[in-house]
Amino acid sequence: MTEAVNQLTAPARPIEARHTPRRHIYHRQVRFSDIDAHGHVNNVRFLEYLEDARIALFLDYLDYAGEPPADRHGLPTVGAVIARHEVDYRRPLRFRHGSVRIESWVTKVNRVSCELAAEIRSDEEVFAEACSTVVAFDPQTAKPRRFTVHERAFLALYLP
Repeated sequence: MTEAVNQLTAPARPIEARHTPRRHIYHRQVRFSDIDAHGHVNNVRFLEYLEDARIALFLDYLDYAGEPPADRHGLPTVGAVIARHEVDYRRPLRFRHGSVRIESWVTKVNRVSCELAAEIRSDEEVFAEACSTVVAFDPQTAKPRRFTVHERAFLALYLP
């Protein structure tokens, strides 16, 4: 109970960035179905690639913190939603044998939101750069909530 009170009354100070970025790495196969009439990966598919990488990052949180809190039906009582995406498409991504790499890192952590940056890339090229605002969310109330101490600590691992 005391920890919960401390979380709610903590000062609204963002976690400050450090010097070297730790990036979450996710590999995604480019599928033939991702290719549009122009012969490259459709822009909407880029958002799916980013979603897959983001979900993998948040699943790693479960390895870090254990099972998420759940209600009596086993449904999670914590979650996150996307408030904003910004994507800069740098070059066409064409069908290829092998995967692309999505590197993700956190640029800022606030009380109820964080900014997640990402690159969709190969070893030689960056195909897209993105920044997403992720908001901590309570599925039971359908409202934003504050990040827990454990969530903030996990996100801080990926700050530059």
